[in-house]
Amino acid sequence: MSAPSIGLQLYTLRSLQLPLDDLLAGVAAIGYTAVETHGMQGVGPEELRAALGRHGLEFVSAHVALRSLRDDPRSVMADYRAAGAGMIVVPFLEVVDRPAARAGWEDLARELDAIGAVATSAGLPFAYHHHAFELEPIEGGTPLEVLLEGTGAEHVGVELDVGWLQVAGHDPALWIDRVAERCVRVHAKDVARVPAAEHPWADVGDGVVAWPDVLAASRRAGVAWWLVEHDAPDDPWRSVEQSYEALRRLLQADRERST
Repeated sequence: MSAPSIGLQLYTLRSLQLPLDDLLAGVAAIGYTAVETHGMQGVGPEELRAALGRHGLEFVSAHVALRSLRDDPRSVMADYRAAGAGMIVVPFLEVVDRPAARAGWEDLARELDAIGAVATSAGLPFAYHHHAFELEPIEGGTPLEVLLEGTGAEHVGVELDVGWLQVAGHDPALWIDRVAERCVRVHAKDVARVPAAEHPWADVGDGVVAWPDVLAASRRAGVAWWLVEHDAPDDPWRSVEQSYEALRRLLQADRERST
């Protein structure tokens, strides 16, 4: 399998008050070749597409709130197709949207499968991104397992988040192997050896994640994109640059080991 490429989830830079062109110019200057957006980044579809094009950045996927997809999925899909997105990903469930029992997760799986069918028919692959709460035990497994069991692989992929898997006490490499055929994106996020009071996150390579194992599993699964993310960086530019360089070195080492 070919090695994945490195992109950036722009959520990492959300605290920066910069015009979109300046933001994307900085991302490209570091070496990133692609981004995953959170929404439309405050602009319209054509403006987003043009800005990404000016900076040579591929629009590999977009995080889109489930509520907007519930309201008008076809219109939302049309906008993201116009913007040039390669995939739609549901990024998060608000507390009020989180089922309390297995039956509710089964209902949500059916809903996601239906939205995924609309996305697929519109030419946009569709996926779900988890946090830690989907990995907590419920009757007969975990919510994430219920969602995967209740959706078709042709309609719903999964974007695994290495950091949230680690925080929840799961082995990220085992999960990548387990859902290899449905693992369409991976978030590269590390967990601090001594977590801060506010959050557990670290830049890639500075935490406890066993990256050689995780990257080897990613290669076996044929994951196309690794997307760097840090939910609460003290210095966003420094964080995304350090994570990019660390992940680039780790991927190179993985290539050398595999040849």
